[in-house]
Amino acid sequence: MQTIEHQKHETKQFDHETRRYYDTVTWLAEVLPGSMRTPFEYQYYEGELYANDGGKLGKIFDDAIEQARQLPAYELRRRLIEKQEYQDMLAMMEGDRPNTMVVVSDFPPELLTAGSDTGGYNTVRKQTMLRVLTRTAEGTLMLHSQSLDGSNRQALEGIYEYIGSRPEPGELLGQRRFLTLDATRQEFLIDQLCNVYDRSLQAQFGGNWYAGRQGEWPDNTYQFACQQHDLVMAYLATTEKFSGDFRDYALAAAVKARFVASNKQFAITKQPYGVVSYNMALDEMYTAGGRAQSRGEIFSGCGKSIGDQRSTDVESQLGEAGYGNKTNLDKDCEFVSKSCPKCGEKNVKTKVTKTHISGACGCRVKKS
Repeated sequence: MQTIEHQKHETKQFDHETRRYYDTVTWLAEVLPGSMRTPFEYQYYEGELYANDGGKLGKIFDDAIEQARQLPAYELRRRLIEKQEYQDMLAMMEGDRPNTMVVVSDFPPELLTAGSDTGGYNTVRKQTMLRVLTRTAEGTLMLHSQSLDGSNRQALEGIYEYIGSRPEPGELLGQRRFLTLDATRQEFLIDQLCNVYDRSLQAQFGGNWYAGRQGEWPDNTYQFACQQHDLVMAYLATTEKFSGDFRDYALAAAVKARFVASNKQFAITKQPYGVVSYNMALDEMYTAGGRAQSRGEIFSGCGKSIGDQRSTDVESQLGEAGYGNKTNLDKDCEFVSKSCPKCGEKNVKTKVTKTHISGACGCRVKKS
């Protein structure tokens, strides 16, 4: 006899609209020029973790590895390490690991001297993604990620020292650390580790720092992106007035313009930006996109760097938390709008490579 929990997971459908919404706001959070803090909660059931849209996390890690076989060598190395991290998540949920894991996903060493953004890596900001994963008393997995600009090695090593450890030389991504903490210490650990990073930068260079950015107040770009409901919903609801991936570029430009204006106008009161109508949102995006193109702006985050060349689809929450999903395959593929070749969903972006066709809905099939 099936349990209620079993029936729930067996019948739950993958929610494409939920995935699209969270993909969009999380990508925007990384694009914006500020500190990014993202919280996600995952359900554990029979050896698998599930996102709030019903998708299985394991499949995302496996797909990322397969994609990386066509990418630069460092991508495959990092994604294989991240799959090991996923195995540790499962071990945490099964009680075979302590209830808290700290991951320092530092900037790829191969790109530290790169002269321009590539595949979502911002070579000016050189962000580390600090991840704190906790098994809650309710039996869920909480993932908090925090961007740390600069990937300052001394400050990152200070994070390890704070939790009673010392990292080995080389890349930090695979040097995960485990702790047994009560719920209160779990809740505040990400703040404490971020403060450790900033105090190290203050000792090294002077001044005030927040998440590796000097002189900034602690704005959360993820929270700000979620507040831009009018722009995001207009973007998701229309294909009019925009062609191809200019929609992505225009949305990023409009939200960034609001973010910059908000910080200037409301530095004291921090009032939210006003909500506009559907047509006004479209006009705002179109105008902002044109202005950004005239300045030659590039928006980098969560799997893609877009400029005048059109972009790829936005990636999943895991990309926003710093997992894989970085260097894209723009040079090897084309993007067309049609029905998904596998599930038949209409009006989705489809990526066509030499060997595979994959839809923005998450489906992937081999080319015949």
